[in-house]
Amino acid sequence: MNAKFLAGLLVMALPAQALQAADCGMKPAFKQADNKGSSSIAVWQDNARSALLFADRMNVNTDGTRRSYSVDDFWGTTKALNNLCNAMSDGCATLTTEPQLRTRRELTQEAKAKGWPADLLTKTKISSSIIPFKNGKPCPEVNGYLVSATSLHKAGAFDSCEIDNYVDALATSAIVLPKQGKNAPPTQFDVRGADVGDLVAVLSGNQQLVRFAVVGDKGPPKELGEISIALAGKLLGKQSPPANYREIRGMPPYAGMGWTVGKTYMLVFPKSRKSSDPYLAQDRIDADGAALLEAWGGVERLKACAAVYKAN
Repeated sequence: MNAKFLAGLLVMALPAQALQAADCGMKPAFKQADNKGSSSIAVWQDNARSALLFADRMNVNTDGTRRSYSVDDFWGTTKALNNLCNAMSDGCATLTTEPQLRTRRELTQEAKAKGWPADLLTKTKISSSIIPFKNGKPCPEVNGYLVSATSLHKAGAFDSCEIDNYVDALATSAIVLPKQGKNAPPTQFDVRGADVGDLVAVLSGNQQLVRFAVVGDKGPPKELGEISIALAGKLLGKQSPPANYREIRGMPPYAGMGWTVGKTYMLVFPKSRKSSDPYLAQDRIDADGAALLEAWGGVERLKACAAVYKAN
């Protein structure tokens, strides 16, 4: 039998998944802990080590917005986009009863009213890595909200209390990668060169939408799957920003209106960051992200990889 004819028959006999894998050129690289370590997410890498792919359900990250955290609206029930416990080093995790939670709220509000004295501030457990401090106290509020920081910020020396220096989660499409744990080795993202400021191609779970984002922040070491409000809104087709934290979480009276996004594919381009001129503006992120994706193989390759990833 003719060798070329036989080869053709063999190709025709290959399942679609195998053909997609050949087109994709990616394979499993490592597992990233998720949900506080109770589960893990597969992360794939291409043969050229130029891209990392993972998929997960996406929660919303609000840091960097002007409406993120409010001492007065502690729980985000009226105007704040986040629950202030999420800006505390313990996340209020050990406070399991309503009186305990109320005590933390009242303590925080008392600390603010008294000008953040050191003894009370320590008891609030407000994290200076989320709420930047100046002279040992949280930065002055801006229009009734605490300043919240992001790992990605303007280059060079800057005022940590100036909110415009950070990634605005309401305006910029961004994702969060896990940070290195205390006394732990670098993360597998770190090892492969992925860091804050890198560009990301985002593919919706139904593969109908492609958007571009930047790695804007680092989060808990055993968590993956957080995106900015702006990116969530684009993927969900939202027409206006959320009213408060309750809407973001889909809590009454916003049941069915939450901002959590189903499984979404993230293609991170390690070392694509521009340290001297970080990607903060969406138009630059879109233009340079699209160019990177096209050079890598374009939307079709990304979709092929998503199909193989989903099948495994």
